[in-house]
Amino acid sequence: ADVITVIDWKPYGPSFGALASFLSTGIKKNGTLVGVFATQLPPEAKPICSVLPSISAQQWQDAVAETGKQRMLVQKATRVYLQAMKGVDVETNRIDFVLTVGDATDSMRKTMKGYDTIPAPPTQAIANFLLEAWDQWEVLDQEMKLSLELKDASFTVLSKVMKLSRAIDDALNAALEQYVLSAVAAQPTTRSIIWGVSQRQASLVHRMAVEALFIRFDIGVDVNTARFAESVGAFEVAHWELLEGRSVSVQTLGSFLAGRALQRTTDACTLNAMEDVLSKFVTMKASLHEVLASNTTASEHAAIRAAYQLGNTLSDNMATASNFYA
Repeated sequence: ADVITVIDWKPYGPSFGALASFLSTGIKKNGTLVGVFATQLPPEAKPICSVLPSISAQQWQDAVAETGKQRMLVQKATRVYLQAMKGVDVETNRIDFVLTVGDATDSMRKTMKGYDTIPAPPTQAIANFLLEAWDQWEVLDQEMKLSLELKDASFTVLSKVMKLSRAIDDALNAALEQYVLSAVAAQPTTRSIIWGVSQRQASLVHRMAVEALFIRFDIGVDVNTARFAESVGAFEVAHWELLEGRSVSVQTLGSFLAGRALQRTTDACTLNAMEDVLSKFVTMKASLHEVLASNTTASEHAAIRAAYQLGNTLSDNMATASNFYA
């Protein structure tokens, strides 16, 4: 018998990320397959029932984790690019750049299409934010690669990199928030809120370094000075909210998913992991302030190098803590 293949509703790039579904079947002539006929189902054919209840707690957790990973990777890619353009450990940073860009691209494809235990975007809002991030990422990727090849650290190029990197971070932040809120709506007993807050921390580690580096390049100094303070403050606020909990009535500046309660951390392993995070963060923050205050190329490069090493360790420590929160 002829087989009809159903491609379920997923974001479709040529339709600007709108959910689309297809039917396809083979075309035969004298028993030999000579082609394939496919048709796109009309929007009104989309089922009214929500797919949210069918997504397991583990799938929600993996989707949130992967989106948080993307935010971190985009900021890390921007960071190592800027470090290379600053002349700091150029070959090492160029290698890190290639690896990080590859990881970021793979991660984005996983969440846009679905992969293993990561479901395809379950809502149109999530699909839209992920597609927006992807479109900007393709431009940023090429812009940074060309800049590295030509050794072009001009004001025009770096200003474009700054705007694209920030726009991607904003889009992924919105996607992450939508994932967490959708997870809570579908499965109120999941720990999606605390998982989402902890996942954001690693991206803030690299984002504050990116902002410090743009200041050193004299790009958007006032804007990035404010953003640097915002990123540092957001990390500190989230750290103590994760430890001490947060009431629904509390609206702290810099809170992620403000207005959503967080339980106080009592698990000994998690507390130990968060103690390591705080220790590394304090040291890294001091290194970033040294980057901003340095008055010689040698001291600047030494501080950038130290901050990067601490940032990578801090990201690993935060990943360990996030796993405990899961």
